[in-house]
Amino acid sequence: MENMVIPILIEDKVKRYAYLIHRENGSILIDPGSKHHIPILLESLKSHIKISDISYIILQSNDYLNLSSLDDLNQRGFKGQLIVNESGVPYLNDMLDNKLISISSINYKLKIADKLTLEFIPIPFLPFPECFMTVFKEEGILFSSHLFSQKGCQSEHLEKLILSINQFHENIMPSVEFVRQAIKKLKKYNLILIYPRLGCALKNTMIPDVYAKVLAYDFYNSNQVVEYKNDKNVSFNYETICNHMLKRLESKYHRATILDVFKDSDIHLDLYPHIEIESTKLKDYKLWNDFFDIIYQKKSISWLMILEPIVKKYHNTHHIELPTIYKTSQVEQALKIADLNLEKTHLKEKVLELSSKISETTDKLLRCEITDLYNQKFMIGHLLNNLDKPLKENHVRGLILVHIDNLLAINKKYGTHKGNETLRNLVHLMQNIKTEDTVLFKQTGPGIYVYKHDIEEKALTAFALNLSKQVKKSDLFIEDITITISITTADELNNRYPLDERVNQFIELSQMRLERAKLKGKAQILDKYTDEDTYTEGIILLVDEDETYQNLMARIFDRIHYKLIMATDIYEAYEQLETHNVDIIISEINLSKLDGFQLKQKINESLTFKNIPFIMVSHLKNLEVVTRCNMLDIDLILQKPMIPDELIGHIKRIRDKKVKL
Repeated sequence: MENMVIPILIEDKVKRYAYLIHRENGSILIDPGSKHHIPILLESLKSHIKISDISYIILQSNDYLNLSSLDDLNQRGFKGQLIVNESGVPYLNDMLDNKLISISSINYKLKIADKLTLEFIPIPFLPFPECFMTVFKEEGILFSSHLFSQKGCQSEHLEKLILSINQFHENIMPSVEFVRQAIKKLKKYNLILIYPRLGCALKNTMIPDVYAKVLAYDFYNSNQVVEYKNDKNVSFNYETICNHMLKRLESKYHRATILDVFKDSDIHLDLYPHIEIESTKLKDYKLWNDFFDIIYQKKSISWLMILEPIVKKYHNTHHIELPTIYKTSQVEQALKIADLNLEKTHLKEKVLELSSKISETTDKLLRCEITDLYNQKFMIGHLLNNLDKPLKENHVRGLILVHIDNLLAINKKYGTHKGNETLRNLVHLMQNIKTEDTVLFKQTGPGIYVYKHDIEEKALTAFALNLSKQVKKSDLFIEDITITISITTADELNNRYPLDERVNQFIELSQMRLERAKLKGKAQILDKYTDEDTYTEGIILLVDEDETYQNLMARIFDRIHYKLIMATDIYEAYEQLETHNVDIIISEINLSKLDGFQLKQKINESLTFKNIPFIMVSHLKNLEVVTRCNMLDIDLILQKPMIPDELIGHIKRIRDKKVKL
């Protein structure tokens, strides 16, 4: 009998589930529910297993509702073992005769067969102090306890489902920081199904979106900000509440702008990992009041408007008194409205709103959706602004390009979502080891750029070696990966070129060096001292069966420092695309197996390769050929025999356009 996971609905109103892992040799019941759930639970179990045949009951939290059913289950014939957290052992020892196993005593793992293991993940304060989740590792199934629970079930509408999860978390959990820590622990598992205590299951297609939206949802609950001393007296953690306000401002404005607002004030801010209050001599309501006074003095009404919804939420939920500025500013605004034309005031508000939206949209366009890094276009602007600034003595500017050697294989084996996750995990690792002089950018392609503005040259190599070492020993990735790295310094550039051409040369040189590193094998690091090959402008893939024509093209491209790789049919061409970082494709229409049109059609179906410039060549160039080329978005059609200088001119223009874009 195969392992079967059977969800058992024990309370329909709130969609409360227990879960049975049904096995021939020892079944496991997870979170059986409370005493009043027993009749429904036993009735559901009858068609699958006798209660006496259950080997383990796993209690993922010590709340009363999860414990009250145990005595009844024992009376109905349960004789197995209980798996609980450490704090549950002494309490249950006095209550039951069953053998108790704490998850820490078995090193957070329960081996249930030769190749089957349950792993236990502590998730403190979600919502009880010593909760945990259970992963059925080999099956890719998570029993998540209260995490990802929902009110009701919205499985057909992902956005509604995520909203329900976030609302549930906000209602019973202390803050989003605890949730983020739990999700961070889950990212190393290849999950295909998540079963929460309440609500519907999350399928593998939902999980990446749920992770992303739950991580982004910001909440701080009363457990952190409100302290009830007795029924009449309540105190508030104003510093934590102010930090929440700072986090909101940080989502709208640059850190330097926020720091400038509080400069020379009684509130001193710290930058890492988020802007928050480091120290202040202000206490309680005085801190709360002065915090908004400082903002109003420096930024007037606009920043108060941004914070107003959060301030009112705290006021309405916890009855925290509004800061004085919000009371007086209403009078001030009323006077302004009386003096100003109402239509102009409304117009100004619309302009402010539009400016804010434009700023947000611009930022999104400049960021990579997968890694959240600024993209190559943004990096070019950054280099234009910084490349000619003075350097410290014996320092250089360095550009490091990093590629994952087996990224394409991961995409094929696990799907592109796992490939994207691998990229995100690499960026996370790089963010953790980089220093303040380092900025990361996403390449237009699969790589990550590392720009070091003012650094000793030997430190570039040290960074590359450390990064390679950290990747090898990391457990962040779905399988072991290696990285290939190119290191380029600004002193390699031709100073006779104008600034924009030097920036293009900087990027081109790093890309070409990386390509040469890949030719040497995996896990390579190449810099100007180890790069023995001559400089090349790029790689051209030629797809043609004519050996004479291949030799002619090789001589032409050698003159302009391009590396030419060959293929005689579209299958060889695709293998070359997967092996090399091709800059331009030139293909004959007439090939013996499938023709050049079919090659371009196959390339168009690939997100990785469809934007590579494509030149079609043929002895025959008529209306039918031109029409088919236009339909396939082919960049250029040339007729054989070609004039070499014409082809060279086209190649150079394609190169210049590619880098500048």
